Amino acid sequence: MMIVEAVKKHSVLFAILIGAFSLVLTNSAFNVLLPSLVKLYGISASLSGWIISLYALAMTLTMPLTALVVDRFGRKRTYMLGLFMYGIFSALGGLFSTYITVVLFVRVMHGVAAGLLIPLSLVLLFDHYEEQLRGRIVGVWGMLLTIAPAIGPTLGGVFMQFGKLPMLLWVNVPFALLSLLLCQTQIQSYAPARRKPIHLSGILLLVAGIAALCLGIQFFSSDSIPRGVSIGLLLLGILLLATSVWKEKGKQEPLIRYGMLRRHAMFTASLTVSAIMDVVMFGVLFVLPLMFQEVLALSPSVAGAMFVPVAICTSLFGWIGGRWVDTGRSLGYIAWGIVLMACSVWAFAFVSPSVSILIVVALMAMRGIGNGLSDMTMTTIGLNALPEEDMHEGSAMSNTLQRLLSSLGVLLLAVYYDMRSQSLILTGELAQTAKRIALQEECMALGCLMAASLPLVYYISKKRGESVARNGEATAA
Repeated sequence: MMIVEAVKKHSVLFAILIGAFSLVLTNSAFNVLLPSLVKLYGISASLSGWIISLYALAMTLTMPLTALVVDRFGRKRTYMLGLFMYGIFSALGGLFSTYITVVLFVRVMHGVAAGLLIPLSLVLLFDHYEEQLRGRIVGVWGMLLTIAPAIGPTLGGVFMQFGKLPMLLWVNVPFALLSLLLCQTQIQSYAPARRKPIHLSGILLLVAGIAALCLGIQFFSSDSIPRGVSIGLLLLGILLLATSVWKEKGKQEPLIRYGMLRRHAMFTASLTVSAIMDVVMFGVLFVLPLMFQEVLALSPSVAGAMFVPVAICTSLFGWIGGRWVDTGRSLGYIAWGIVLMACSVWAFAFVSPSVSILIVVALMAMRGIGNGLSDMTMTTIGLNALPEEDMHEGSAMSNTLQRLLSSLGVLLLAVYYDMRSQSLILTGELAQTAKRIALQEECMALGCLMAASLPLVYYISKKRGESVARNGEATAA
């Protein structure tokens, strides 16, 4: 009976989480299936990589346009549109999975659906839950979306082992249908604002800029594409995005309200901290697997298992951090979370090849605790700082910037790793020693970047304390 009551009470949460969980689950499953897909379709490794890249590209291109779609259809209908696309194209892929072109097309459409679903999932939850509960709700949201990437690779491996790739696509359909049904019956509708005029030139400029930037990053890691092409695309993307921002800034109702960054200092500060966290998180996902295998000589399976403590601790402490932010207590624990993350990354710069596996597990758990205390909490604070009508735009802007900056961060780390290790080898260092030194230097840089966000956390904590004090005085009066 208590379970039934809990489901009724949090039906909106279930409606949002079912679709988002399935989306992350499937994407994480595809991430580890590339060798199997090469054998299944008889394609090259570079073509199989586009199964992942097209999804990421389509998602990143769609996210900044979410505000325009919401302006026409409203938040609920836009989210349901994403769910419908996700379900229908999963079914299409299940029916015609023998054709690699269909699978590639389905991954593009999954990316478009993700571009609509991810920015709106939190916003719809914020629409339903009052501010005093949002931290805990975000904690639950983050917990499930942390668990999904841990389950996805196992699920994908099981399906591929038995030659059932269509099942990996078909399994999405009931999730999408159930989420659609719950969204239709449980989420309240609001009339769309219809205040954004459609300027095709502005949309094309923005999309072309993001596409050029993403493709430049993607091509940089390919040996078959000249480095000059990649650099040219990166520079073109930056130029087009700068032009887009400059043109949109003068419009009364721009495609993206960049003015939010100026009007809402708390949102801007939290967005900056969240972007730094994302750059460090994806940077660590690049550096540590190399560290584990090249320096500590761990097998790929053991290296992958080292990230399990991170997922467990992030899930647990994400909910704890959300609960604390709801109580209105001091945000000092966010600073401690960032210190833990910085120290755990710094520590890997000093580990020896003979370090105990228990110490590695402890450092990874420390990083998970720090991430749990700070990441989702910072997201909650940032969205709470915006007016209700601007939340979907703020979420779309935040997600787009974080993905672009984290991709650029990984690109810089990859370039530095190659150049630094090669230069050390030329000076007479052994290849393994050269790689270890390059990775240690990158760990130091990532830790310093994480620590550099502490002044902003202090500013956010101070402003939050002043706001709580003012609300308390108003309530007493």
